[in-house]
Amino acid sequence: MRFSLLFLPLVMGCSEVIPTVVFDRLDMTSLDFERFDADFVFKVDNPNPITVGLDNYDYTLAFAGVPLLAGNHQDGFTLEAEAQTELHLPLGMAWTDAWSLTEATKGLDTIGFDLEGSFGFDTPLGVADLPYAESGEFPAVRTPKFKFKALRVPSVDVLTGVAELELDLDIENEHGSMLWFDAFHYDLSMDGADVVTGLVPSLGGVDGASAETLTLPMSANLLVAGVEVLTAVIEKRPLDIGLSAQMDVQTPFGVVPLSIDESGSVSIE
Repeated sequence: MRFSLLFLPLVMGCSEVIPTVVFDRLDMTSLDFERFDADFVFKVDNPNPITVGLDNYDYTLAFAGVPLLAGNHQDGFTLEAEAQTELHLPLGMAWTDAWSLTEATKGLDTIGFDLEGSFGFDTPLGVADLPYAESGEFPAVRTPKFKFKALRVPSVDVLTGVAELELDLDIENEHGSMLWFDAFHYDLSMDGADVVTGLVPSLGGVDGASAETLTLPMSANLLVAGVEVLTAVIEKRPLDIGLSAQMDVQTPFGVVPLSIDESGSVSIE
């Protein structure tokens, strides 16, 4: 049997009181540029001298007014007698799914969320539905975009093939705040041959809602990739290069790891 809380005091009598549910906080359990997992934490107060079980719950999560997640679940959660208990509602999804459905405003660090639904509590007379509707701000994580701009060669030793290289990368930041790119571990290939592996402690930062050029400096023996690559660099002919890298990105929400794998033709300057 299911009934509305509007009639609960009448049927249960004065000796029993309805549990109350209050939204307490949002806990991000995992956050990266691929997806998020979060616990929406409620505090449930059971003033009754008996335990009360949570029979089921349903929810709808919307970003910027667009519903993204919905569900209805059974649950074995139990409220202790005369106590306050935390109830965790775990939700998660891929950012690509969120942004494909939501026309989120670029240049912001957060996006508004709306979470609504109901909790169905077991009572001696059946299941009582307790609705909730909460709203707030949610981290809006967007992957920075990398693109080759140019490969500059300040110096090259024709005999040894050792060259000083500077790879200019155009990086687009759609957040409202600056992003910093640290612990930049990279592998660079030219014409399919591995040329150099290295680490740059800090690549630099990109202002919020902007695109800027950051430079990756490196020293490499181009003969590893072959005479043709060395000749192309000396003659400043375009080359096919590949860049794979792992880095720590300083975001408004803390350090978020990022991996990239870019390839394409780049001009030599």
